[in-house]
Amino acid sequence: MSNGDQLPLSSASQLLASLTLDSSCKFIALKINREGLNTALHAIYIETQTQPFDLPFVALVTVAEWDGKCAREEFFIEAESATLLMQKLQRFDEINRFAFMQLPHTATIDLMAMQPQALCCLLLPELGLFNKNASDEELRTLKNNAITLLNRLASTE
Repeated sequence: MSNGDQLPLSSASQLLASLTLDSSCKFIALKINREGLNTALHAIYIETQTQPFDLPFVALVTVAEWDGKCAREEFFIEAESATLLMQKLQRFDEINRFAFMQLPHTATIDLMAMQPQALCCLLLPELGLFNKNASDEELRTLKNNAITLLNRLASTE
């Protein structure tokens, strides 16, 4: 996956249909959560596993402080059907407030280890390439652009 690739967007309801029809689909969902001065990126990686057969639908949910002030939180969710996975995700967080993107089959769960800024730049080519050596001003602008874009994408679904 390169930064120039535009990923297809989906809504939560489209995700359920896609997972049911094509077990090889992979998705990532992103949402920004702001509380006071803190900004966190909530990300969900969703795929179907071939093993074990009893709980094939899985999701890794991460919550990472944008500026890396706090440790990343991770939650692993398994379900026996796409419907049950979506129900569990809805109980965990407001799933309809996420922007869902279908990932290429070559994508892996390793995406979830990326820092929020780098992940957003990889998945949203409109933001440009991530430069870890950028100035504080450039990083603030990136953060604001990412927040605006993710909020717009989530509200159009």
